[in-house]
Amino acid sequence: MLVTRCLRPDRVTVALSHFITKTLPSGKSFVECDATSSAEEVLFSSYADSTPQTPIYFILSPGANPIKNV
Repeated sequence: MLVTRCLRPDRVTVALSHFITKTLPSGKSFVECDATSSAEEVLFSSYADSTPQTPIYFILSPGANPIKNV
């Protein structure tokens, strides 16, 4: 993914989604989001799933600002 980041930064999101889906157990549930949940519900659910060994990564898109929710 570092090579992808250097050569094609526009494709990093797709590469990361593919990596998570294929690598993590039940990775598809981490990539696909339930559209009926609010941002706060998703954040609380992610926090409940996290442990010191399973961190939370935020992949932000331009214009996204989750600071107030965090």
